[in-house]
Amino acid sequence: MAAEPSSEQFERIDWESLDGGRWRVAVRTKAFLLGTAILAVLFCYDLLVLTRQEELVRWWDFTRIDWLFVLSLLALFCYVVVPLATNREQTRRYWRRLRSDRAALASFVFLVAFFLVGTVGSMVYYPDIEFAHAKQPPLLFPVDDAYALHCLGVESNGLCHGTWRYPLGTNADGKGVLRLIVAGTRVSLIVALVTSMIVVPLATGVGLLAGYRGGWVDDVLMGYADVQQTVPAFVIYLVTIFLFDSSLFLVVAVFGLTSWGSAARLVRSEVLQRREEPYVVAARNAGASDRFIIRNHILPNVSSTVVTAVTRQIPTLLLAEAAIAYMELNDIMVQSFGETIAYGLRQDWQTMWWSSVFPVIAFALLVVSFSVFGDALRDVLDPRGDV
Repeated sequence: MAAEPSSEQFERIDWESLDGGRWRVAVRTKAFLLGTAILAVLFCYDLLVLTRQEELVRWWDFTRIDWLFVLSLLALFCYVVVPLATNREQTRRYWRRLRSDRAALASFVFLVAFFLVGTVGSMVYYPDIEFAHAKQPPLLFPVDDAYALHCLGVESNGLCHGTWRYPLGTNADGKGVLRLIVAGTRVSLIVALVTSMIVVPLATGVGLLAGYRGGWVDDVLMGYADVQQTVPAFVIYLVTIFLFDSSLFLVVAVFGLTSWGSAARLVRSEVLQRREEPYVVAARNAGASDRFIIRNHILPNVSSTVVTAVTRQIPTLLLAEAAIAYMELNDIMVQSFGETIAYGLRQDWQTMWWSSVFPVIAFALLVVSFSVFGDALRDVLDPRGDV
């Protein structure tokens, strides 16, 4: 006589013991939490102990947005650089895919240079006002000698030639255009990194919870995301500047807290698909906890989705910040690309064209590079792309 089938389809397993305990935390997360605690202590010291005349770092006055920028650099190091450095086989696989697309490779190289200039270059190469050096022409583009207030380069045949001190010329205030581009690069890097640091965890958390739980949780979270997306972040920013002072901190806070809806929907869609995969169903039937399934089976498969979505969203954020600066709705002391371009156009731009044309070119290359790299990143991170 055949034995009756067991009521259990799979043997029950103590998943918590296999996973190393309920509260196991990855090393990179421990490093991030430790770094965050150190930054919090330094922030409190800078805010409560130091006077206005004192500076935490010599020659550098830390503002609120600077602290967020350092925190975003820490997150980038812990959750992007460290995983790529430790998993070399996967990194080599990503690199092979990236090299196969020349446009993507060129955009990646440009973005690496953009990152280095925005982090290091802006600390030592910042614009200063020198009225005596105003309206200097760029190299290879001489102007009428009578136009420049004081020609710093070579004068010949009634023309003032540029100098290596200001290779891209100066604006009407005597600020070097190349220095202004470096300063604008730092502002764009802050917008890209800090906003991403806000959007990625929000989009991931909301998308995971809505897709995995479903039911009324899904309805409430996605309903809120739909309502939020009906009100443009730009409109919310216009309202908030009447309540708070306009600043770069306010820009990244508003756009970071209101721009995660589309990425969350993509994560939710991916989770809905992944939670029905055979390996997830098998783990669930074998007694694996929801936390174990999400961390080991769901999250690794949706991380590339949210990273790609946010990377493709960065060009829109950069354009929005530049538009705000162009309309003088930001802090005018922040040398954004939009501020630099607007100031150049308000001057005698037909004669002093370099003060706006070169920043436009640099900003356009930055936006295009993010767009191209964001499109290519989807194929680079696709686990099904292995040959």
